[in-house]
Amino acid sequence: MKKILPFILFIGLIACDTSEKKSSVQVSADNEEMLSIYENDQSDRLNGNIDWSIVSPRDEMRRSRVYEMLDSGLVRTANDYHHAAMVFQHGSDSEAYGMAVKLIKKSLELDSTSSRKKWLFAAATDRYLLSTGAPQIYGTQYGKTSDDPVWRLRKLDSTQISDATRIEYGVETLAEQREREKNMNK
Repeated sequence: MKKILPFILFIGLIACDTSEKKSSVQVSADNEEMLSIYENDQSDRLNGNIDWSIVSPRDEMRRSRVYEMLDSGLVRTANDYHHAAMVFQHGSDSEAYGMAVKLIKKSLELDSTSSRKKWLFAAATDRYLLSTGAPQIYGTQYGKTSDDPVWRLRKLDSTQISDATRIEYGVETLAEQREREKNMNK
């Protein structure tokens, strides 16, 4: 019996170790509610003629629900974090844009191969920087105002990253951005 007990304990430890590895390898499925929130966010933007008096309150409700889901641990997969980041990307202040950057970073930690996720990281970073008064660095944000109805690439510090990095993140090169600006105003 003395010789059998250590063997049983050894087998028990191996079994426990194996089950722990299996559970840590299991990937949870994307959250269906998060996907639905994302799809509704995107649907509100399909029409180029957006009624902001309707869409802005919907955006606020979506962000509130995503905060609840984050607090409850319901956002778990790379796609969940990507979808949540897009909801915050459509916010209206530095807090929302900063949250978008944080969420898309988490998504990229879980799946660094997605070009959509890399582009959203660049766009969220640019939008956050502009919202704080700093220039964007990738060159994803264009705009026009009532004072200046011409589309323009918003303030850009082109020295912070290279065109190679822009390409890696699915963003146009500086020359392509200048060409896009021209084409937007034709």
